[in-house]
Amino acid sequence: MQQDNYNMPGIVDVRYLNPGDVPAQIMSSYVAGIPVSVFVDGTQMPLHGVGSCQAVEEHSNNGRVEKATLTFMTCEDVPPAGMLWMVQQASGDWFLIGRREPPYPTVKVQNSTGEPGGDRAIKTVTVEFQCFKALIPLER
Repeated sequence: MQQDNYNMPGIVDVRYLNPGDVPAQIMSSYVAGIPVSVFVDGTQMPLHGVGSCQAVEEHSNNGRVEKATLTFMTCEDVPPAGMLWMVQQASGDWFLIGRREPPYPTVKVQNSTGEPGGDRAIKTVTVEFQCFKALIPLER
Protein backbone atom coordinates (compact mmCIF):
# COMPACT_ATOMS: atom_id res chain seq x y z
CA MET A 1 0.00 0.00 0.00
CA GLN A 2 2.64 2.56 0.99
CA GLN A 3 5.92 3.27 -0.66
CA ASP A 4 8.56 4.61 1.71
CA ASN A 5 10.68 6.63 -0.72
CA TYR A 6 9.60 8.63 -3.77
CA ASN A 7 11.88 10.38 -6.22
CA MET A 8 10.01 12.37 -8.84
CA PRO A 9 12.25 14.40 -11.16
CA GLY A 10 9.43 15.30 -13.58
CA ILE A 11 7.04 17.69 -11.81
CA VAL A 12 5.01 19.43 -14.50
CA ASP A 13 2.29 21.16 -12.43
CA VAL A 14 2.49 22.82 -9.02
CA ARG A 15 -0.51 24.32 -7.20
CA TYR A 16 -1.09 25.74 -3.75
CA LEU A 17 -4.29 25.71 -1.73
CA ASN A 18 -5.64 26.70 1.64
CA PRO A 19 -5.60 24.03 4.36
CA GLY A 20 -9.37 24.41 4.76
CA ASP A 21 -9.84 23.18 1.17
CA VAL A 22 -8.79 19.60 2.02
CA PRO A 23 -10.67 17.07 4.12
CA ALA A 24 -9.84 16.78 7.82
CA GLN A 25 -7.59 13.87 8.85
CA ILE A 26 -6.47 13.31 5.26
CA MET A 27 -3.28 11.58 6.39
CA SER A 28 -5.19 9.16 8.63
CA SER A 29 -7.51 8.31 5.74
CA TYR A 30 -4.56 7.48 3.51
CA VAL A 31 -2.87 5.35 6.17
CA ALA A 32 -6.17 3.48 6.65
CA GLY A 33 -6.22 2.62 2.94
CA ILE A 34 -9.00 5.04 1.97
CA PRO A 35 -8.41 6.77 -1.39
CA VAL A 36 -7.78 10.47 -0.84
CA SER A 37 -9.28 13.18 -3.06
CA VAL A 38 -9.12 16.95 -3.11
CA PHE A 39 -12.04 18.62 -4.88
CA VAL A 40 -10.49 22.04 -5.53
CA ASP A 41 -8.01 22.88 -8.24
CA GLY A 42 -5.90 25.24 -6.17
CA THR A 43 -3.89 28.11 -7.65
CA GLN A 44 -1.40 27.10 -10.31
CA MET A 45 2.18 28.34 -10.08
CA PRO A 46 3.68 28.98 -13.53
CA LEU A 47 6.83 26.87 -13.75
CA HIS A 48 10.09 27.81 -15.38
CA GLY A 49 11.40 24.42 -16.47
CA VAL A 50 10.48 21.20 -14.70
CA GLY A 51 10.43 20.80 -10.93
CA SER A 52 11.38 17.87 -8.73
CA CYS A 53 9.95 16.29 -5.62
CA GLN A 54 11.16 13.58 -3.29
CA ALA A 55 10.03 11.98 -0.07
CA VAL A 56 12.43 10.10 2.17
CA GLU A 57 11.62 8.05 5.25
CA GLU A 58 13.71 8.83 8.31
CA HIS A 59 13.74 7.29 11.75
CA SER A 60 13.71 9.76 14.62
CA ASN A 61 13.06 9.31 18.35
CA ASN A 62 12.09 5.66 17.92
CA GLY A 63 9.52 6.59 15.27
CA ARG A 64 9.09 6.88 11.54
CA VAL A 65 9.00 10.29 9.87
CA GLU A 66 8.72 11.13 6.19
CA LYS A 67 10.27 14.30 4.77
CA ALA A 68 8.99 15.66 1.46
CA THR A 69 10.96 18.24 -0.52
CA LEU A 70 9.53 20.01 -3.57
CA THR A 71 11.80 22.25 -5.67
CA PHE A 72 10.73 24.35 -8.64
CA MET A 73 11.50 27.62 -10.40
CA THR A 74 9.02 30.39 -11.15
CA CYS A 75 8.92 34.06 -12.08
CA GLU A 76 5.77 34.69 -10.03
CA ASP A 77 5.28 35.74 -6.41
CA VAL A 78 5.15 32.87 -3.95
CA PRO A 79 2.08 32.61 -1.69
CA PRO A 80 2.27 33.33 2.03
CA ALA A 81 3.19 30.67 4.56
CA GLY A 82 0.56 28.21 5.68
CA MET A 83 -0.44 26.82 2.28
CA LEU A 84 -0.61 23.21 1.14
CA TRP A 85 0.91 22.10 -2.17
CA MET A 86 -0.32 19.74 -4.91
CA VAL A 87 2.13 18.46 -7.49
CA GLN A 88 1.66 16.48 -10.69
CA GLN A 89 4.24 14.10 -12.10
CA ALA A 90 4.85 13.83 -15.84
CA SER A 91 2.99 10.49 -15.63
CA GLY A 92 -0.18 12.35 -14.54
CA ASP A 93 -0.15 11.23 -10.89
CA TRP A 94 -0.99 13.89 -8.27
CA PHE A 95 0.38 14.20 -4.72
CA LEU A 96 -0.40 16.44 -1.77
CA ILE A 97 2.26 17.96 0.48
CA GLY A 98 0.82 18.98 3.83
CA ARG A 99 -2.45 18.45 5.64
CA ARG A 100 -5.33 20.46 7.04
CA GLU A 101 -3.95 20.47 10.57
CA PRO A 102 -0.71 22.31 11.53
CA PRO A 103 2.20 22.19 11.18
CA TYR A 104 2.21 23.32 7.55
CA PRO A 105 4.93 23.03 4.92
CA THR A 106 7.77 25.55 5.09
CA VAL A 107 8.70 27.55 2.01
CA LYS A 108 12.11 28.97 1.15
CA VAL A 109 12.58 31.31 -1.80
CA GLN A 110 15.93 32.06 -3.40
CA ASN A 111 15.88 35.03 -5.78
CA SER A 112 18.29 35.35 -8.68
CA THR A 113 18.58 38.24 -11.08
CA GLY A 114 18.19 37.86 -14.79
CA GLU A 115 20.95 38.22 -17.32
CA PRO A 116 21.63 41.68 -18.77
CA GLY A 117 20.44 40.39 -22.16
CA GLY A 118 16.85 40.37 -20.99
CA ASP A 119 16.35 37.10 -19.12
CA ARG A 120 13.79 37.38 -16.33
CA ALA A 121 14.62 37.08 -12.68
CA ILE A 122 13.90 33.56 -11.42
CA LYS A 123 12.83 32.40 -7.99
CA THR A 124 13.89 28.96 -6.85
CA VAL A 125 11.26 27.69 -4.42
CA THR A 126 11.86 24.86 -1.96
CA VAL A 127 8.87 23.48 -0.05
CA GLU A 128 9.60 21.10 2.84
CA PHE A 129 7.24 19.16 5.03
CA GLN A 130 7.98 16.58 7.68
CA CYS A 131 5.28 14.38 9.14
CA PHE A 132 4.33 10.73 9.61
CA LYS A 133 3.20 10.77 5.95
CA ALA A 134 4.38 13.90 4.14
CA LEU A 135 3.59 13.06 0.50
CA ILE A 136 0.07 11.71 -0.02
CA PRO A 137 -1.05 10.25 -3.40
CA LEU A 138 -4.31 11.79 -4.63
CA GLU A 139 -7.19 10.37 -6.66
CA ARG A 140 -8.11 13.02 -9.23
